[in-house]
Amino acid sequence: VMGTLLFPLFKLGMSPEKAWRTVCIVPAVVGFCLGFLIIQISDDAPKGNYKDMKKNGTMPEVSAAASFRSGAANINTWILFVQYACC
Repeated sequence: VMGTLLFPLFKLGMSPEKAWRTVCIVPAVVGFCLGFLIIQISDDAPKGNYKDMKKNGTMPEVSAAASFRSGAANINTWILFVQYACC
């Protein structure tokens, strides 16, 4: 895709430095727009948005300390900790 966009810019007389910068802006803008679109139309979880689930009582309120204790007590957390420490 980059080469397809870059070649016509060279033919228009744009310098190579300016052509590369121009071509690199296009994917950045597309990525930003897609990210914004996904945030607007997608759900937080398969069951819905967290805000709505907390309001309806589907998702219980959990404190940060309780969540940390749950993660620290999980054996898988410690296995991953050791694996990452070995890298």
